[in-house]
Amino acid sequence: MDRMDLKDKDQGQDTPALGRAKLSLTVRTAVSDVLGTEVDDIDETTDLGNDFGIDSLELMDVGARLENVLRVKIQVSDLLEARTVGDAVDLLERRMARLV
Repeated sequence: MDRMDLKDKDQGQDTPALGRAKLSLTVRTAVSDVLGTEVDDIDETTDLGNDFGIDSLELMDVGARLENVLRVKIQVSDLLEARTVGDAVDLLERRMARLV
């Protein structure tokens, strides 16, 4: 069972908008669940390709988990362009800002 949750624990609501820290934790949690590593082993400077050797199927799994939790559509090309976890957080911040 993974650690991702569809509810904002502080608000008790669905999560249409998150602050950067929570969004970063959500991304790091998705990555750690897919890779079987600890959340604390991943930060925004982590390069998933170089540091963890993530492959395209694992990346798509991360994307699907994020889409389900955040309720945003993430293009595969966007995932492939995001070199670091921080790049992915930036992308998701922009994408989610359009929903508000």
